[in-house]
Amino acid sequence: MEHLKIFRWLLDVDSIWPVPIGASKSAQSTAHWATVKATSHALALLTDGERAKALRFYRPSDAKLSLGSNLLKHRAIANTCQVSWSQAVISEGANKKPCYKPVAPSCKSLEFNVSHHGSLVVLVGCSGEDVRLGVDVVKMNWDKDYNTVMKDGFEAWANVYESVFSDREVKDIAGFVPPTRGTQQDEIRAKLRHFYAHWCLKEAYIKMTGEALLAPWLKDLEFRNVQVPLPASRMNASGQSGSDWGQTCADVEIWLYGKRVTYVRLEIQAFREDYMIATASSSLEVAFSAFKELDVERDVYPFQER
Repeated sequence: MEHLKIFRWLLDVDSIWPVPIGASKSAQSTAHWATVKATSHALALLTDGERAKALRFYRPSDAKLSLGSNLLKHRAIANTCQVSWSQAVISEGANKKPCYKPVAPSCKSLEFNVSHHGSLVVLVGCSGEDVRLGVDVVKMNWDKDYNTVMKDGFEAWANVYESVFSDREVKDIAGFVPPTRGTQQDEIRAKLRHFYAHWCLKEAYIKMTGEALLAPWLKDLEFRNVQVPLPASRMNASGQSGSDWGQTCADVEIWLYGKRVTYVRLEIQAFREDYMIATASSSLEVAFSAFKELDVERDVYPFQER
């Protein structure tokens, strides 16, 4: 598998397909948003089912993520499998995980996974069927979580997630001591970032397996030595200063049923101030490429539509 490489894409939909300036609050619906020329053009590139799914969201912000997710899937299939846009059909595999099913055994195949949160859509992919992939992007919800922690305490807040994490992980999350001292607000923010790092890593691993957060072995999957990646703003000049991309951490230990898992590549990277992205691969031999930030007009839309 030396010739393989895992590509990673990021699309920020925040400024794409905007709702018209000056529109009244009642017009901020997805139905109104869909009539805008740029939006209707993008929606027309989806299948009827994909378009209907996107338009079921009440808020345009959610519809944008659905639209962007499907566009990235089509582009990844078309590029990797060398098929036309109309032939880049998104199917469902086991556990309804999106996949591409080649029309013939001789055709190229693709493994991919997508995640979206906030205004970001991320996709990871690799040619062939030898590697399984999972990705998760998470945006920290500072205000909501901070208020809850201040009201109930951090330990009580962490215990809400005891069905997702092992007993050791819950204890680790609840008892985390930030490496640097600061104000009470700084301490809580650091503890929340540590929690979100745990969450992001677990999601990526589970998605790699094709399971969901209802997997019966969820509490038997445990992450130790979880490092929280620093955002770019806190890195020194030698570490991507001036970039949106922060630190990458790849030293996490994976344990399942009490045994160390050593055959999975797993890393987490900070993006801007509030995002973290975790990527999981079933192969240690295939390298991760750096994330590529895409321009929807230049990099995503079908060539004849640009």
